[in-house]
Amino acid sequence: MRQSLDNVGFEGSVLVIKNGKTYLNYATANKTDTSYLINSVQKFITGAAIMKAVQEGKLSLNDSLAKFYPTVPGANQVTILNLLQMTSGLTIDKALGTKPFISDKKNLEYAIKNTKFDEKMLGKASYSTLNYVFLSNILSDVYHMSYQKLITKSFINKLKLRHTAFSWANNKTLKKIDFVLGQQQLSSNGKFVTPKLDLNEIHGELGAGSLLMDNKDLSKCVKYILAGNYLSKSSIKALYNLDNSANISYSGGFYIHNTYFGSNGGDNGYYTFLRTSKDAKTVIIAQTNKVRGNFYELRSVMDQLMVALQK
Repeated sequence: MRQSLDNVGFEGSVLVIKNGKTYLNYATANKTDTSYLINSVQKFITGAAIMKAVQEGKLSLNDSLAKFYPTVPGANQVTILNLLQMTSGLTIDKALGTKPFISDKKNLEYAIKNTKFDEKMLGKASYSTLNYVFLSNILSDVYHMSYQKLITKSFINKLKLRHTAFSWANNKTLKKIDFVLGQQQLSSNGKFVTPKLDLNEIHGELGAGSLLMDNKDLSKCVKYILAGNYLSKSSIKALYNLDNSANISYSGGFYIHNTYFGSNGGDNGYYTFLRTSKDAKTVIIAQTNKVRGNFYELRSVMDQLMVALQK
């Protein structure tokens, strides 16, 4: 397993859990408890939080987006389930978030103003972070608190996550969680440069790419959501289509494979790859802050490793 990752130039932190026990926990750069920007991998936490709200009767999967934001194009036709499954037909062709950042409310207004709706894509898979930006704000509406406060209360504090914070945390917190800056390899000369984090855009992504986490904290969230008491069995079944009642490839922040779920994040000089069995007993997490432009190759390797690990 280590050799497979070494062969594609992976340098970072790796955690492998097999049948509920730590199988590998190593770092070829940084440390095993280094925190990285997890980017889109955060969506599985947001997706689970939405399902928790459904479970508590605060939402229905069949609620239309118009119930919350009626001025979004196509809002009467788009449901919460469409947003979770990336089948809404909603897109935005601008960077998320105002510059400078003012507030989550202003970012929502900006997103609504610039959203486009393609009715022909309604019900069809089309990946857009915008879906989870709306879900993040809906969580704020139904729980009457900011998304940050909700996630801090429900996950960071509840699970005692010691190496997790939002990207805009102060320097003292960033140091405490062993956060490292991302590095991007230049194709021209092979040297690494450190891109400056665009906190305005990261604020705009909110529940779709703003968390910093280490591997252990990520694994805790996976276990809590899939095999803990956060969601009921019926909620898990509905969110992740465990009965195969729908022909979907993505839901609740995870790509749905035959025997496992997958999530990938890549931006700002970071890659995060997460694979988990559907009972959370077997998990692979690999994170790096040295991006070499081999995202899709690494994603494929992670899928191969997960299949091999489950044999």
